[in-house]
Amino acid sequence: MKAFTYPAGEPVNEDGLVELNQVSFVASAETIRAVAQFLIEAADKMEILGDSYDHLHLQDSCSSWKENWPDIIICKKHEEKI
Repeated sequence: MKAFTYPAGEPVNEDGLVELNQVSFVASAETIRAVAQFLIEAADKMEILGDSYDHLHLQDSCSSWKENWPDIIICKKHEEKI
């Protein structure tokens, strides 16, 4: 899997994190299903854990994750800007 993006602006924090206009994934159907399953599981954990949920990494949660894949991190939405 590969991921590509167009940034929407300048970095929003000291680590260089930028907001994106889009994300494009180049992957097989099997890989997209694995990412979709991860997203569903992350949403379920977010609801179950409530305020104690912070974030979840694809690389830590997906048994089919490969070293050459970009990591996908699902974070809890906070009121303050990242």
